[in-house]
Amino acid sequence: MMKLDELITALKQEFPEEAINLAESLVLVKETINDVMNAMNQKMSQAYIARNFDKSRAYMNMAETFHQFETRLEEIINELDVDNMDFNPDESDEDETTKHPARNYSQYEVDSNVEHTLYENLTHIRPYGFKINEHHIVKVKTWKEMLVKTCEFLIAIDEEKFLNFENVGYMNGKKNKYFSIDPRLLRKPEKVANKIYVETNMSSNSIRNLLIKLLKEYNFKVNEFKVYFRADYTALNSK
Repeated sequence: MMKLDELITALKQEFPEEAINLAESLVLVKETINDVMNAMNQKMSQAYIARNFDKSRAYMNMAETFHQFETRLEEIINELDVDNMDFNPDESDEDETTKHPARNYSQYEVDSNVEHTLYENLTHIRPYGFKINEHHIVKVKTWKEMLVKTCEFLIAIDEEKFLNFENVGYMNGKKNKYFSIDPRLLRKPEKVANKIYVETNMSSNSIRNLLIKLLKEYNFKVNEFKVYFRADYTALNSK
């Protein structure tokens, strides 16, 4: 049986796109574990204030166990080294209909009124739009456009916070920046509100992960961000 490091090396060599998808999924899992840890911290503080030390210690033990899992996940994500891998942006951000114009693409259209969340797999999905809280739906054609328009929405709320993201390590990739006032530091920069550039050379799931981070930085709950789909090409790409 292969060791984990051997398996990861083979995966990156033989199945690079799948390695990227795995890393992106693990990043989402790690982000969710962080939410769990924050919830435990609140419960632990409440138990301590109530002088329920047995309960407080129980939450601490749970948190320690989750932290071990979180640390191992981070190691695996680093070993996959997704930031250092060359890949084409996810095909769901391209116009599928131009690749095979003879196909009947209408069969892959979905109900654009159905709400989805950022906790879903967005590979091979084409977006229709998004909505934050009770704001109106913002229509988009690509995930890149969704990222840029979300950034514009957030920068209007607190410009100083947003502009500082280029100096915040966890808001950028391990080896590549996601935000910068210098477009030369990004692979495919897109200017936001004429203030700062954001990296757009990312797959749909990578954009999803970055959107989750952005929302949390602005104290939005992730489930307050609703996504609407235009088409689902999963079946088409599995053939």
